[in-house]
Amino acid sequence: MKSIDGLLAAWEQTVARAKDSPAIFNTRGEVVRRFPDIEACARDFETKIEGFAEGSVVAIQIGNHEDWPSILIACLRKRLVVLPLEQSISHQQRSEVLSICRASALVNCDEIAPHIHKIDNNTSPKWDGEAPALLKLTSGTTAAPRAEQPTAGGLQSDLRDNGNQRCRS
Repeated sequence: MKSIDGLLAAWEQTVARAKDSPAIFNTRGEVVRRFPDIEACARDFETKIEGFAEGSVVAIQIGNHEDWPSILIACLRKRLVVLPLEQSISHQQRSEVLSICRASALVNCDEIAPHIHKIDNNTSPKWDGEAPALLKLTSGTTAAPRAEQPTAGGLQSDLRDNGNQRCRS
């Protein structure tokens, strides 16, 4: 978990250095979150996920909502495994993925704010060694949903490949 600790340390340094600077803008260029707002939301979300065991999977299906960074930071601090889900997947696909990944919770969103829903019938996965910080959903060659643990290089490649796409809020 050294990489997570390093990421969280870098976040804390960024918040301290950025002070009240804008962090997230909407498509009209308006500020929707400042760095302290992200940190406050992360601390608030941490209280909502206190009951989950370290290594539990939390699926997040909120699209490009401005609370995404806060939820990610909170999950990293609590050592929970984040499983991002596209908003476009069907209810059936989502149910399959939540079952396959043994997700303990689903975070989804109404038009105002994200909500966490505990999934009672799933138990946390048994990880070989340390739990990953993130699972990446892929259809692979079979079109059946599958979650994999991305490598740092793979994530960097995804960021490069998607770097020209505009984010929407």
